[in-house]
Order: sequence, then C-alpha cells, then structure tokens
Amino acid sequence: MICIGAPLYFLELALGQYVSLAPTQLFSYLCPALSGVGYGMILILFAVVIYYNIVIAWTLFYLGAGLSFMRPNPWGTCEYQDMPQNCSAEPGGRLIAAKYYFEHIVLDQPIGDEVQLGANSIHFKMVVTLGVAWFLVFVCLAGGIRGTKKVLIFTVFYPYVMMAFILAWTADKSEDLMTYKLSETFLQVNTSYLVTEISVWNDASTQVIYSLGVAYGGITTIASYNKIDQNILRDTIIVCLLEGLTSIYCAYVVFSISSYMSEEFLMVSGNTPDLVFVTFPALVSRMGFGGIWSLLFFFMILALGFDSQLMMVEAVTTALFDEFHILRRRYVAVIAAFCFVLFLLGIPMTLQEGKKIFDMLNVYTSSHSLLLLGFLEVVIVAYVYGFRKFIGIIKEELKVWVPTPLYYFWAATWLCLTPASLLVLLSFSIYSEYQKVWKEEENFDALFLTGIALSFSVFIIVPLRAAFVFLKKWIKGGLHRENVSKIWKATSNFCPEYVRNGRDPDVVNSHLPEGEFTCIGV
Repeated sequence: MICIGAPLYFLELALGQYVSLAPTQLFSYLCPALSGVGYGMILILFAVVIYYNIVIAWTLFYLGAGLSFMRPNPWGTCEYQDMPQNCSAEPGGRLIAAKYYFEHIVLDQPIGDEVQLGANSIHFKMVVTLGVAWFLVFVCLAGGIRGTKKVLIFTVFYPYVMMAFILAWTADKSEDLMTYKLSETFLQVNTSYLVTEISVWNDASTQVIYSLGVAYGGITTIASYNKIDQNILRDTIIVCLLEGLTSIYCAYVVFSISSYMSEEFLMVSGNTPDLVFVTFPALVSRMGFGGIWSLLFFFMILALGFDSQLMMVEAVTTALFDEFHILRRRYVAVIAAFCFVLFLLGIPMTLQEGKKIFDMLNVYTSSHSLLLLGFLEVVIVAYVYGFRKFIGIIKEELKVWVPTPLYYFWAATWLCLTPASLLVLLSFSIYSEYQKVWKEEENFDALFLTGIALSFSVFIIVPLRAAFVFLKKWIKGGLHRENVSKIWKATSNFCPEYVRNGRDPDVVNSHLPEGEFTCIGV
C-alpha cells in the first residue's frame, strides 16, 4: 500500500482530474511514444468486464433460487438426485450440498464418470441470467455517471452491515475458539514466510492494485469527472486508509468463518468463487429464518460486484467515446450495443466447461500486465514528463496543498520505491510463470496459451503503438532528431478540458463547439 497502492492512486487521480480524459487519449497526449499504456489498460479492463459479469450472473441465479425464503435454500439440503451419499443435514453435509449445488446446478457440470456427450452444451438458464445482468448494467449506465452515482451510494455501504451480522453470528457460536484463535493465529506474523516466499508479495501487490483499481485506467476515468479543484490528496488518504481497514475487516470475517466451520473450511479450494458460492452459502443456510439470510447475503454479493462492474464498464465506454466523439450523439444506443456485444462474448462461460474460461481470465488478467502498466505509468510521469513539472500541476492547476513531508514522500515513491517495487515483482512474476512451464505444471492447451497471450499482451501493445506513432511522425515530418524527439514530449492537448475547449472553468461557453482546442504549448 505504501510503496505501490497509494502512490499510483494519487498519481492516477491527478492525471484524470487534470486532463478529464480516458487513459487512451490521456497517455497519447502525455507521451505519444508510450500511448500504448492507455490502450493496454483498456484491453485488460475489457477482458475483465467480460468475465466479471459472470459472477453477477451466478449471484442472480442464487437470488432467484432463494426467493422462496420461507423454506430452506436448495443449496442447504440434500434433496437433489445424484447427491453424494455423505450429504446430510449435519454441518459437513451442508457444505457438500452447497458444493454440489454450485458445481452441478449453477455451473451445470457433468456428474461423476457420466459420458461427456454434449458436455459443452450451453446452460440456458445461465444465459438468461447473464442477459439480465447485462441489462441491469445497461439500465444504470444509460442514465450517465450521475445515475450511476446514486446506485453506488447504497451498494458501497450495505456489505459492511451484512458482514457485521455474519461476524457477530459466527463469533457468538464459537466465542471461546474465536478469542483463542484471534491472539494465537490471526494476529501472528510468519516473518520467515515473508522473507522466503516472494509469492506472498506478488499476491499482496495484485490485491492492492485490484482493490484500489489502479493500473486499469478506471481511477483515471472516474477522476476525469471531478471538478478541477477536487482535493485529491484528501481523497487518496481516506480511500487508502479505508481500503486497508476494509481488507482487515473482510479477512477477519473469513477467519471467523474458518474458525467456526473448522475442518469443513478445508474441504473446498481457496479460490474466491468457492469461498463465495460454496463456503458462505453453507454457512448462511444454518443461520435460521428460512432463506432470509441467504437472500440478504447474495444481495450483498450483488452489491459488491455490481458497483465494481459499473465503474469498469464506464471506463471502457468512456475510452470509446473519447476516441470517437461522434458516438456521443447516440450515447444510449452505443451503451446498449456495447453491453450486448459483451453479453455475447460472455456466453462461452455458460458452457458446462465454461468455468475453465472464467478461471483463465480471472488469473491472467491480473498477473504480469498490471505490474508492467503500473511501472510504465509512474515512469512516464516521474521521468519522461518530469516529477517537478507534474507536482507543479498538482499545486498550481489542481489547487492541492502538498505539505513538505508528503512532497518528499511522493518524490521517494514516484522516483524510486514504486517503479523499483513494481519492476522487482514483475521480474519474479514472470520467473514464477517460467518455473511452472519448465516443470510442466501447466497443460499446454488453448486456454493456457490464450491466458499467456493475454497476460503478456501489454508487452506487445506498447512497442507496437510506439512503432506506429514513430512511423506516423516520420511520414509527416521526416526522420530528424527534433521531429522524432516530439513523440516523447507532452502535446499541447495535455491540459485541462476547459483550456482545450476554450471554455472558462466557471462559465459554460456553449457557443464554442467541443473539440476546438485552443491550448498552445505545454
């Protein structure tokens, strides 16, 4: 958080608020030679929004199944045919039932050793649910960013309340055990593991990047809607503190469940889908009151996922509108078409083997590419554009007071700690992937190769975009030093929106058309 999360978050807020553009256009104006960074961000985000809505579709499936909340939930009973014999009403049996429901009812995976004829047939109920999920995204986005804001006010705070109830219930059921494990296990730090296992640092950096939303382009996009004098330093401190406290809070909720469920907790794999759609459902099915708790729980999952999905899709569509201004005239139609295309691209994950596609996207969209994107954007700002020039923009243009201690903190992180940390973690991440391949721990099938291509896509996009910009400059002005050097310098359009459009920031000059740039020189 100190070396990577907070510095990148503050940097992206400043960039987005100053230029008021999506990352594709922003980096094209900041450093044309490395404009591929912005396009790489949108590519990764595009892949994320495709698979992320599958999680929302699964959640809607559970919500639909649990609407008859005055009777036990179907994932908390052993009523289904072909249910394993060790399924029972006992706690362990309920976990088996929840696992069976997720794998064979929700995912429609084949049971046991049955013939795999038509194993890749489409699960039509899930297709309908996925369509509903994308329709909800469309309805929220069609009203613009202001309509999205109203949805987020509720979805952000509701999960905190729900998790508090879950924590209180599990703590009440195993009070003595919880007190012991809190001091003996949860608060213990395994220092030797931190020193010897670099994977824990890779996981931590990925989690911080993912939870804060940096290196995706989403924060830059959302900040582009800010007023020019929004206090981003205050926002950075508040958000980073809340993110850290929320991570600890959520970790302790999961820890309390693992303490209460004991050995059952080890019966499922440690990935997020199994935790959310197997372990938690098995827990809430025991909490009584029919299926009310399950309904409230999955509504919480919907709230958690939906606000993230809205912001990510908003970032991708904003990049589309910034790239092609004419599309803004048909805003609602473009949003509808875009959501429909993403819905079609998500259908392969509704196949019986679609969970493998989901797992591939979930793993490889958050691996090497994010570390490289974070490294490149901080290098562009701190070294290519210039740390002092950018801090000057924050102070003078954005009107943000940066006290001396924080000035030296940003200098230390942007110029040294952040790029060094990201570069080291990126090197170890690539080495770890190489080790898996070398030891043949991966199956070299189409999914694995697609995942590898996705995780290294930014490594290709950035130099290809640089070559395109260089060639374009060469054709227009010839190959001489002064002309070529321009592709490494910020253009005249790297300035606030009101300057580019010739508008006073406090007065709406509607007689001046959008796109009429008047900024000269940066």
